[in-house]
Amino acid sequence: MTELIEQHSVGPRLSETALRRTIGINYLCCQFGKFSLLPVLVVMLTHGGKGNASAAGFGMFAFLLCVGLSSLPISRWLPRLPYSVTMAAGMVCSAAGFGALAYTTHPVPTLLALCLAGFGNSVHGVLVRVLVAESLAAEPARNIVYAIMQIATNIAAALGPFIAGALYVSGDGRPLLGFVSVAYLAAAATLLLGLPGRLRPPSTIRCTDGARARIRALRHPECVRAITFTVVGAFVYGQFYSAFALFVSLAIDSPVLRAVLLGGPPVAIVLFQSGATALANRGLRAGVAPNTLLALGVIVFGGAIALLGIGLPAVVGATVAMAVFAFAEMLYTPMVSIAFNRLTNVSPLTSSNLQGVSLTTGEALGSLFGGAVFLACYHHGGGDWYWLALGTATVAGVCLRLAKAHTTITVRPDEGH
Repeated sequence: MTELIEQHSVGPRLSETALRRTIGINYLCCQFGKFSLLPVLVVMLTHGGKGNASAAGFGMFAFLLCVGLSSLPISRWLPRLPYSVTMAAGMVCSAAGFGALAYTTHPVPTLLALCLAGFGNSVHGVLVRVLVAESLAAEPARNIVYAIMQIATNIAAALGPFIAGALYVSGDGRPLLGFVSVAYLAAAATLLLGLPGRLRPPSTIRCTDGARARIRALRHPECVRAITFTVVGAFVYGQFYSAFALFVSLAIDSPVLRAVLLGGPPVAIVLFQSGATALANRGLRAGVAPNTLLALGVIVFGGAIALLGIGLPAVVGATVAMAVFAFAEMLYTPMVSIAFNRLTNVSPLTSSNLQGVSLTTGEALGSLFGGAVFLACYHHGGGDWYWLALGTATVAGVCLRLAKAHTTITVRPDEGH
């Protein structure tokens, strides 16, 4: 197990415990800001004097797109400064963008503020993955950090709606947006205080990212498998917040039960992520390839979707599917980062960017497909067939891809125990 984190053997040092603590607190702060706002952001944009419903929808789309992709044009310049400075600057950008929303009434300034907030999230997300990949060689150690990030995110996702409900009153978004800005500023402070000021990405990765590097990475089977499993998993994940949410609203009458079903996965992840991480780490130490564990998470996602189409009563089917979905997310989300960290033919910066593109593409397409196609199937009596077809195709497709690859990836000596 890695005990110390070094930068080129003679640079700043940070204990692994300190890295976990800094990233955990940082993620808790920024994700509280994000998930306190997301539940009411569309309502705020639509009814808060900031534009009509179409402009609000486009603003949400632009924000989510910027979160996933907007750092790509400048990614080659990000490693020029220490992690603490660049990542904290991203958090400040998000704080400024969300804070500006309180004072914008025209769609164009609103859109610009959302893009600035999304850009800050994008910069932070790319560099935190590079930091973990460069700092920890052992995959189980990386998995623990990613699990901490997952737990922090889901604590925020579980409690954020309550904060939104308490602070967004009578259409006045200023108290809530003020809280969100403070949360992001606190996240910036944790980085400045918790990371050594001279800890920065290696100079060798500054010139190894760009469109050509990402295209060259597609020539390598391991990279293609990671991208494929990530996109498919994100596509199915997107069904939970689109098709599954619609199914729950249409088929289940009780508002309390609907809230439990939609809020269940974050609570389950907070409670049981540590156990799922221990199981995954046991597999990693036994030599199971990260891509194989990632594929297993996607297969479980597909099984959860298929359960909704086997004719169970709506409440029973939705409850079982939600539980299986939560377990799949516990395995899938950290393992995406582990699989991309494992890539040996690209720099950590390039692999982090490829990961962001894969997740954003899959989830966006999944949400779009789940919102449009599921409704058409459901209203024509084909809801069960939608779930069965999508779940079966996911499981069969991933199993075939695994069989083709023979899952014979060898664990590198420096990424074992």
